[in-house]
Amino acid sequence: MRTIVAFCVLLAVWSVLCLADTTNPGHSIMWRFTTQDSLEFARPDFDDSSWSEVGFRHKWKCSKFAWFRAKVSIPEQIDGQPTAGEAVGIKWNAGDGGECFVDGKICVRYDNDHPPLIVLTENAQPGLVVPVAIRVFMGADDAEHEAELGECDLIIIDRKLIREPFQISVDTSVRLGKLPRSFAGMSQGGGLGDYSDEFAALFRDLGIKWFRMDNLLTNALKKNEDGTLRYDWTDLDRRLDFMKKVGCELIFCISYMPEPLDAVPDPERHSYPRDWDEFGELVYQAAKHAMERGTRVKYWEVWNEINTGWMRDPPGWDHLKTYLKLYDTCWKAVRRADPEAWIGGPAIASGPWNENDPRGPGVNGEKFMRGLMEHCEKTGAPLDFITWHEYFQPHWIMKKEAEQIREYLNDYPRVKAQVKELAVTEWSYAWWHDRAHDNEVGAAWAAASMLRGWMSAGVDKPCWFYAKDGCWPPCGDWGMFAGNGKPKPVANVCRMFNVIMAAERIECKGEDDQLASVASIDPDTGRVTVLVINFGERFGCPRKIKLVVRGVQLTESEPVCRRYVVDAEHSNLWNDESRCALEWLPAKPTVTQGCLVFEFGIPNNCVTLVEIGGK
Repeated sequence: MRTIVAFCVLLAVWSVLCLADTTNPGHSIMWRFTTQDSLEFARPDFDDSSWSEVGFRHKWKCSKFAWFRAKVSIPEQIDGQPTAGEAVGIKWNAGDGGECFVDGKICVRYDNDHPPLIVLTENAQPGLVVPVAIRVFMGADDAEHEAELGECDLIIIDRKLIREPFQISVDTSVRLGKLPRSFAGMSQGGGLGDYSDEFAALFRDLGIKWFRMDNLLTNALKKNEDGTLRYDWTDLDRRLDFMKKVGCELIFCISYMPEPLDAVPDPERHSYPRDWDEFGELVYQAAKHAMERGTRVKYWEVWNEINTGWMRDPPGWDHLKTYLKLYDTCWKAVRRADPEAWIGGPAIASGPWNENDPRGPGVNGEKFMRGLMEHCEKTGAPLDFITWHEYFQPHWIMKKEAEQIREYLNDYPRVKAQVKELAVTEWSYAWWHDRAHDNEVGAAWAAASMLRGWMSAGVDKPCWFYAKDGCWPPCGDWGMFAGNGKPKPVANVCRMFNVIMAAERIECKGEDDQLASVASIDPDTGRVTVLVINFGERFGCPRKIKLVVRGVQLTESEPVCRRYVVDAEHSNLWNDESRCALEWLPAKPTVTQGCLVFEFGIPNNCVTLVEIGGK
């Protein structure tokens, strides 16, 4: 018995020792902590002696922001590996997101679903002390939120990842056809607060070519004192004229029932109509009115996210049956006014799968996608373009969604033959208010989603949600422009894709889990553009880039070269409002074996565009 007890004691001691050996040294860092807020707290010499001292797994509750500060000492070893001469960083996660400063300089921003790697040093020496300050975001609203310091691991960073240049090779002689302008779409719910010429010019200047809007008929029907109804096109005309000023196509989303037509009182405008013919007549009159005033609408999308349950159905009906009745009523009304109009749907929220489907996310997605396709296959109803919405998912899910929809179409040959386009009529970083909407994290995510998701899958019309924030200062709203009309980082990324990138795609090789690239050329002038994205889903690393461009016509005079940058410091309204417009840096290449070679470093959450031969 004593032998067994002794053995158990030894086993317990051994377990404790093993646990101690496997505890990451980052968990032992003691932090100074406060729920006050000032960017002065990022200074290495700031006196934080009055702050409380906390450690790993610290929990707290506050609003707006919280700060952690520490002087991090590089240990001799991490996970049994010597640190001398290595790059060392912290894998961090706390709060909703935040911004991390090393020795007083912004290092990286993050979102809690895209946590950061804070690079402390690229050439560590044991005992080196590095000042670190982290401003944690506690939600984009004024409410208090709970948070925890959930991750704080010191790591040795892969040498190959952080030190070796990653080569991107471009061959201007290999032409791949027209470069899709896929970032040329916008989406807006509930109308704009600003229809001015100046605001329209912002989108015209960004190269916006299509603009999806819902709620267009909500105010189109008014009740007279005697109970009769009249059409009022004031709001619709304002939107149609705005599209004309922008120079873009309107994607008219027929959605949200005008109150006078409610079968069931619903302040959210989700009732089915009291009279289907009366509702159909409203849609017909709207299409007819648009044509008569010279602002014809080509694209008509039926309803908005009905798959999530946002509908008051007729007694005994489910949402799909209601949707198909809405679809038939709308397409017949539109085609009566304009036989050449395109009809689309089902405008589902999230992916084309049902709940708990291992293939991907969704809420009745397959039910509604297949339901509409099957209905059109059997009845001959038109389906010219297929629509859905997506927020936040990684780029490979977005690509898979489009591929899945095309697979469904294979089961409905009659419908497949008439579908002309796929359109994501709402997409953005998140469906909630999030600080990433305001900074480079959301912008880099958008670039990766566009290039590796929508463009890769051949989606014709992605529509960024939405146009302009309803707040100032920035509050995590979805707008491409801030409430004061200035561009957010995502607007600068949109400009890179739509305006600066040349027209014809050329061969561009070089991508990994973080990095992606695309190149193009102006066939008339020879101007070459190369877009490079560094976005890591989790703990993304700064990278060194070696860009090799073959086939540029070299003359005695060097071509004008510049590198546009959106990152933590450049072209970033959140970082510096005075530098919110798209910025560029000089780019001086070397010539090696007839190729132009550019070498530069880019942080995580960075989008950069090299232009060769610009004005």
